[in-house]
Amino acid sequence: MGKIQKKLASYIELLRPGWWPACFFIGLTPGMLAIYLNNGYLNEFVQLKTIAWAFAYWASIVGIYVFNDIVGIEEDMIVNPKRPLPSGRTTKKSALIFSLTLLTLGVVIWWFTFKNPLSSLIQLTCICLIAIYSAIYKNNILLGLGAGFIAVGIWITFAPFNLITLALFLLIFFWELTLDVPENILHFEGDIKIHPQTFAALLGRERLVKISLIFAISTVVSVIWLFFLLDMSYIYLFFATIGSLTLIYSQLSLRKSITSIHLGHSLGLVMFSIFIINMGLITYTIVQSYL
Repeated sequence: MGKIQKKLASYIELLRPGWWPACFFIGLTPGMLAIYLNNGYLNEFVQLKTIAWAFAYWASIVGIYVFNDIVGIEEDMIVNPKRPLPSGRTTKKSALIFSLTLLTLGVVIWWFTFKNPLSSLIQLTCICLIAIYSAIYKNNILLGLGAGFIAVGIWITFAPFNLITLALFLLIFFWELTLDVPENILHFEGDIKIHPQTFAALLGRERLVKISLIFAISTVVSVIWLFFLLDMSYIYLFFATIGSLTLIYSQLSLRKSITSIHLGHSLGLVMFSIFIINMGLITYTIVQSYL
């Protein structure tokens, strides 16, 4: 592999493509639901501005990922030294420029596409919350709030705030906290030295595993609440049940073992659960719109 190809591969790795599917649905689903429930159809969704919406949201999220890696170099040197920054494959200066460029593109494109001051303010708030989490105070509540407000910001671009907006916020907030359990334990050695405010560092790995089911159950409660808010759609319920059971199992499985293999398996199950739940919401929206 040539020098340019290696450099390009390093930048792509900084963007964490493995996380894109979950991020994609967290950004897509609230907008689709809001458009359908506000208009009764999805015509507004099938427009050029949907592409701008998708790119602006993606640029904001991956820009934060790169920023998180910049401020987390010391931690990654302990738990993941092969990543682009700690390994020296990418410089801190070039990564910072890359991050700021992506974040600026995300905010500017979002504003010029929708010109919604409140939505843009929430987008900036999400970025700031996650940046504070990454650089100053690595407490999982901040990350959960940042992720949850993404759905709110996208929703109010297309429809007024209502109970479904709140349910989506709680769903993503608690799902993010559930996701953080295996993620925090995987990075425990680095966090305990560099960022002692994460749940795993504050509570200890064993205690966090014991209470992790609370986050998963809270997520499932939000999923069930959405079932009632969406006219008790059994199409949604089918997907929601699979996703909810997967999420519960992902946390119960950690009680048997917290080896790296089991943590990776749990992490994959948590990611799969949000994919399935979102597929239920998207299927509900499409079926209601066109059938």
